[in-house]
Amino acid sequence: MKSISSRTLLEKAGLKYSRQREALLDILKDQSTPITIEQLDDITKQRKLSVNLSTIYRILDAFLKHEMIEKTFNVPSQSYVIELKHSHHRHFLICLDCQKMIPINHCPMHDIIDQIEKEQDFHVSAHQLEIYGYCSDCIRNH
Repeated sequence: MKSISSRTLLEKAGLKYSRQREALLDILKDQSTPITIEQLDDITKQRKLSVNLSTIYRILDAFLKHEMIEKTFNVPSQSYVIELKHSHHRHFLICLDCQKMIPINHCPMHDIIDQIEKEQDFHVSAHQLEIYGYCSDCIRNH
């Protein structure tokens, strides 16, 4: 993501600034892949930030309502993962062993969605694609 300040992101979303909101946005900006709420909580503790778990949930709810983050269900870990919303959506390869998430560089769904919209007279507003398998590290280690 382009280096835009967390304060600016909050202003653009119409949210009031708070140090806790800024801290969570800074953490999310540092991530290259989605993280669980538990991982986010761990990072706040590592950085010695005073943000309790209930506050994290409240802030994330506000971020979701203002479309600043995306929340998806990760099947292998059986938990939700979150990431900052990008100008383009992303899909991932997810390792069933270590749960590593590897971004797919392009969306293979665009042609399929165009076809569905024409054939079914249906407007697709969102989609999700996750491909599960084993990463090269886990294959090597087994």
